[in-house]
Amino acid sequence: MDYNFEQFTEFKGKFTPIISLGKTGGFGFSTGFVERNKLGEYKYIKVFYDKLKNAVAFNFQKEKTEGAVKFKNRGTGGYFSSKSFIGKYNIDPKKYQGRYTPKKIEVSNVGEVYVIELKDRNTDKQIDNKLDNNSSI
Repeated sequence: MDYNFEQFTEFKGKFTPIISLGKTGGFGFSTGFVERNKLGEYKYIKVFYDKLKNAVAFNFQKEKTEGAVKFKNRGTGGYFSSKSFIGKYNIDPKKYQGRYTPKKIEVSNVGEVYVIELKDRNTDKQIDNKLDNNSSI
């Protein structure tokens, strides 16, 4: 039986499509997210917020348009500084920091967006700890 092996050499890449919120308030986009969604040529991003669902939506742009901010695409994923966004909506990045798996949806008058729903990581940890403690009973 013959095999057609291909050597894997990309050990530093992150192939899971993830959007992360850092504790200082920046949003990061994994290499997997950028590559899977073919965003290598996109240089700007528009950001939207749904207060009721605590959800953030990202719309990527190739050209500068009104309301878009610079998306820094580093070849190993991308990021943008979101201190103004975090401040306006009073989002505590330490409370919501972490990795999120986005959903891709279509929004009228905007187009294709990638949505994450921010979760209180402190509450989630407390719930996990309670479940762990109760499971040993």
